[in-house]
Amino acid sequence: MKKFLLLTATAASLSFNVLANESHTIKQSFAAHNNQQLEIDFPVGRLDMTSYDGDKIEVSIRLEVQQNDSWFNSNVNLDEITLNHHTKSDTLSLEIDEKDLKQHWQVKVPSSMQLDIEVGVGNVKISELANSADIEVGVGKVSIDTSEADFKSISLESGVGTTSVKGLINTATQHKKLTRSETHYTGKGSHNIEVEVGVGNIQVRH
Repeated sequence: MKKFLLLTATAASLSFNVLANESHTIKQSFAAHNNQQLEIDFPVGRLDMTSYDGDKIEVSIRLEVQQNDSWFNSNVNLDEITLNHHTKSDTLSLEIDEKDLKQHWQVKVPSSMQLDIEVGVGNVKISELANSADIEVGVGKVSIDTSEADFKSISLESGVGTTSVKGLINTATQHKKLTRSETHYTGKGSHNIEVEVGVGNIQVRH
């Protein structure tokens, strides 16, 4: 009995130690160049992005251990996790491929950059979008507020959910079939938006 209590206390202590260090924040900045594309890819979490008139990409990522029903949580050492980044041609790629963590990305990006975003499970919110964006989310919600009143084309597709385009110069067309929803827009703007979500809602508005 004493051995059992000792093991239980040890397990509780180890669990507490993990919980005490269950979050960590990574902050990093990158120089941006004209006509450059930004790629962001992570499995689980949330992305809040704002476009602005500037020449730097400011990134803050809060990492959190996902809770489970076990005495022991993930033994990932958050302090050792780094933001993977590399530049190829005109594309800057940012990624943290850790499926056992929740990731909350807060990104400030120059309005001159095109966006390519891929999230497995989570929500994407973009404010003041003034360029092209290609977004894929497995399960989650995508919300885009644009600073432009017109785009060359917008294509929104959700396997299970709703899609909508509001406030732009022209009227968008919408198609629904069972759980599937599609919204398409054509205008005289310079940029394109393409969003695809497996399960979840998509909204673009000006």
